[in-house]
Amino acid sequence: MNGRSGIGLASLLVVLAGLSHGQMTHATAPPASPAPQSQDMVPRMLEVTWSAGPPMPQGMQDNQVALIHNWIVSAGGFCGGYDDDWKPGKYPRGFLNRVWGLNLAELGEGWQALPPLPGAARQAMQGTRVNGALYCWGGFSYTEPYTYTDGFRLSRIDGQWKWDNVPPLPSPAAWGGGCDSGSRVYLLGGADYDSERFYTHANRSGDVKGLGNRLIMFDTEKPEAGWQSLEPCPGAPRCLASTAVVDGMLYFIGGVAVAPESGAFCNVVDSWRYDPAKDSWERLRDMPISGSGGSSGVIVYKGRYILLPCGYQYDTLMRLDGSIEPKYGTPSAVERTWKNHPRVANAHYFNHFYVYDTRTNLYGTATALPCDDVATITVVEGGTAYMFPGETAGFVGEGEYFGHHPEFVLKGDLKERDWE
Repeated sequence: MNGRSGIGLASLLVVLAGLSHGQMTHATAPPASPAPQSQDMVPRMLEVTWSAGPPMPQGMQDNQVALIHNWIVSAGGFCGGYDDDWKPGKYPRGFLNRVWGLNLAELGEGWQALPPLPGAARQAMQGTRVNGALYCWGGFSYTEPYTYTDGFRLSRIDGQWKWDNVPPLPSPAAWGGGCDSGSRVYLLGGADYDSERFYTHANRSGDVKGLGNRLIMFDTEKPEAGWQSLEPCPGAPRCLASTAVVDGMLYFIGGVAVAPESGAFCNVVDSWRYDPAKDSWERLRDMPISGSGGSSGVIVYKGRYILLPCGYQYDTLMRLDGSIEPKYGTPSAVERTWKNHPRVANAHYFNHFYVYDTRTNLYGTATALPCDDVATITVVEGGTAYMFPGETAGFVGEGEYFGHHPEFVLKGDLKERDWE
């Protein structure tokens, strides 16, 4: 970023105040009805003070990100190259097998190159960290085989980074929702890709039914056992679910589905809690708006709040039975005061910031982001959230342009409100 370690966001953009809230009766158990809370009755749960973290070496989206031994590690991803003429060298087009690390104890040193992914360059891998190592699988690219099954582990031992191969997925998948509990990795859903479109109901050939509903588990202490199939999610088939683990329970919030006939993307709003001890599912409230598709992994604050920033709102949503309905609710967006690159001038994204509170089984809001985004990749460390953009409509801060797949890293200091 022209030698700069970040930008001051106080003067970057006008931060929207978020959605209004009122008084509610708090639930202490899953709701009798999955009907969503009224948008104008969703309480503000968190306040966020935004600043800029050390920027990535180049722009990208759909990188696999995890926190390992106080390092934030980014592996793979894709950059569309749309804005490279406006900012040469920052947005080269292509898929990535490059890996970078940011030592949170030495932020001034910026991002450091780590050993590259020992596989084809790709985006949308799925995985998580387990016992100080990053596990990631699958992903997709625009060349054969298009969607991948191979898996990798990145560990840091005696100050040295090392990649190892791990057993592959049962079938190719990208954008699955990944989380960990103990030594086990869980992946929900995902999508297949064949160079023309994506699939969530089944894989591209149709022989893997329920791809977007499947829940599979890999025990890192028993790698020889490979992947185990668990009870599928009863909800709509999905990829890009927001996933987290709280008190041993797995949470899967919303996501994105692909209509099997048209191939169009649509939102998923039904959300679920999975009990690994019982191999059973429990339905939660639907999302307050049909704006979903987000981050997985380390997205929990104070052991209770699941962070759900910047889901995208499509024109339609998919119900559990596969039926398609119109969108509902109103997302928020930043008012543009700058000129965008012509390739993204008409793109539109959102800056709303929802939260799911696992103690009260209610949705709330946090301070809206100072830029629009979609599929934000989030890592929470203590009281700080580090957010990596998925796609933006481009934005300007202090005279500097950030593109469609930006190098920008957003840092948010979190504070719980006395909302109950």
